[in-house]
Amino acid sequence: MSSMLVIPAIDIHDGKCVRLYQGDFAKVTEYSDDPVEVARHWNRLGAEMLHVVDLDGARAGRPVNLDIVRRIAVNTGLPMQLGGGLREPKHVESALEAGATRVILGTAACDDPDTLQKLARRFGERITVSIDTHGGRVMTDGWLQSSTIAPEELAARALEMGIATIIHTNVSRDGTLSGVDVDTVSCLLSTGVNVIAAGGVGRVQDIRRLKPLERRGLAGVIIGRALYTGTVKLPDALRAAGNRRIIPCLDTKDGRVVKGVAFTGTRDAGDPLERARAYEKEGADELVLLDISATEEGRMTAMDVVRRVSSALSIPLTVGGGIASLDDIERVLEEGASKVSINTAAVRNPELVQLAANAFGRDRIVAAIDAAAAAPDEGRWVVCTCGGKQRTQLDLVEWACTVERLGAGEILLTSVDRDGAVDGYDLRQLHAVTEAVGIPVIASGGAGAPEHFRDAFAEGGADAALAASVFHFGLLGICEVKQYLASEGVDVRL
Repeated sequence: MSSMLVIPAIDIHDGKCVRLYQGDFAKVTEYSDDPVEVARHWNRLGAEMLHVVDLDGARAGRPVNLDIVRRIAVNTGLPMQLGGGLREPKHVESALEAGATRVILGTAACDDPDTLQKLARRFGERITVSIDTHGGRVMTDGWLQSSTIAPEELAARALEMGIATIIHTNVSRDGTLSGVDVDTVSCLLSTGVNVIAAGGVGRVQDIRRLKPLERRGLAGVIIGRALYTGTVKLPDALRAAGNRRIIPCLDTKDGRVVKGVAFTGTRDAGDPLERARAYEKEGADELVLLDISATEEGRMTAMDVVRRVSSALSIPLTVGGGIASLDDIERVLEEGASKVSINTAAVRNPELVQLAANAFGRDRIVAAIDAAAAAPDEGRWVVCTCGGKQRTQLDLVEWACTVERLGAGEILLTSVDRDGAVDGYDLRQLHAVTEAVGIPVIASGGAGAPEHFRDAFAEGGADAALAASVFHFGLLGICEVKQYLASEGVDVRL
């Protein structure tokens, strides 16, 4: 199963890279006078496709900026979907010759179904249809005219002609950063066509909301203004749209893997090295190693265990426990860890998160947060420290937003109340955090059945799910969980 695509938009007007507000040429913002360099920038950050719109062509009813399109194709080598003014067969031919991987037909799809049919027969999957809507009506002619055809009818027509993928833009949300039109996307998917969503993406959370629709045929999401203003970072968007990760956790004490319930009553669960090797072989995406007594005992994570485990793994390893300074972080990374988890030390000295992110890169800094309910059924949680044993007055959601602002690249969120209980993740707690932050969130605490992992992704909005007891004691296998998730439409790496 392939991940849904995150597709940066490059709109060209007067030779420049611009963004319009709701398609209005009177409300144009220029971001660069070199669209080719913008394309190269997105390519360097990991984009797998570009969405290029010839705005001048859309107004002229014919291609205008094909020379720029040609240079983008040559300089990036990325697949490119191109729209704007492509209303005749010769226009389509010239766009494809310029380097477009597929062309986008909007007005022509509504006004001339016969030509659309001919083009679909001739070019096949290289033709896609743009369905731009406003108030439930399809818009044409550069979003200036309202058509009588319903969006679902146009989608069904395209599908009948053999066009498998359409692009939907809610005109009223385009450029507003106000969120995607999930309802219309869902309705279009019900026709059986694949959909690329566009218009309104303003936060990484918008991508998380779209992700569950992937199982129904959501093929991608186009992002424009949010990328140019920085409200969404392309690497964060790519992570949110990518594979959901399954992460076993090795809680260690005195050189052995242990596991308890609600952070108490631990029992032996084996040798860390043997467990790590077995989990990688079973298909774990990453591994977390936490020295659970290090902070309480006022010492550093046991380096010999880190060294043994990291040297045997090829998958990413996150290490935590007793890490309280930049020197500690450096030592752990030097011993082979991919990422470092900071918990109690971050609460005591929040500046450590910022210093660590600046020194080692945000992608290597994980803010681990242990949280417990402030009061039954209140819907609010407080942060706990020292292995979950000490409650603070810090509000969970506020602290999650703080560590993101300070530069943490990921949050490992553990429910103290659910830890080791195998009765499911705290979905309310998880959803509260994933709605508040844009960085990836790892769900932890309570996994006991395959359905719990599914719910963490589909309902909780998690980017990864961590578990220990169910894997250590043979209640579930990693491969078993992944196969179940795949059957439920969750994007996992098999």
